[in-house]
Amino acid sequence: MKKLTSLVMIVALMGIHLQLPSQLPCNNYHRKAGCSMASETGFIYNSQSRSGLFARGTTSKLKAVFYSGFDYSITICPDAALGSDIQFTLSDATDGYIIYDSNADNKSMHMEFSCETTRNMIITVIIPGGAVKGHAQDGSCLGILIEQMVTPKVGF
Repeated sequence: MKKLTSLVMIVALMGIHLQLPSQLPCNNYHRKAGCSMASETGFIYNSQSRSGLFARGTTSKLKAVFYSGFDYSITICPDAALGSDIQFTLSDATDGYIIYDSNADNKSMHMEFSCETTRNMIITVIIPGGAVKGHAQDGSCLGILIEQMVTPKVGF
């Protein structure tokens, strides 16, 4: 019984590290050329960036910590099969207050902000349902690229 339990534990631990073959093409989708829309040089990659396999009609949330004294650039990089009507919001994780909504910004796939206090936030990506003309209904890759730079000192 002890050997069986050990074997099950080993197989379970090995399974945790295996990635599904369908997700492999999306692993670093946020690092593809042309994804960054940062307004100026100096922004560097933030390791909280993520990519994944998405289907039309889904919503996904990414929790991230934004630190005081930094400027941030967030870019949504979808595959064309997901369409261009994707919405994303940035909200405070503690009270749910929406800080940014791309619907109010002409469905922009990019936003930048300065963080004055360290905050836990949630990036919500909403992909509307329905087919996109010329594309299959299967899942496609989408990346959330987060970049940061130290807030430049201005004034006295």
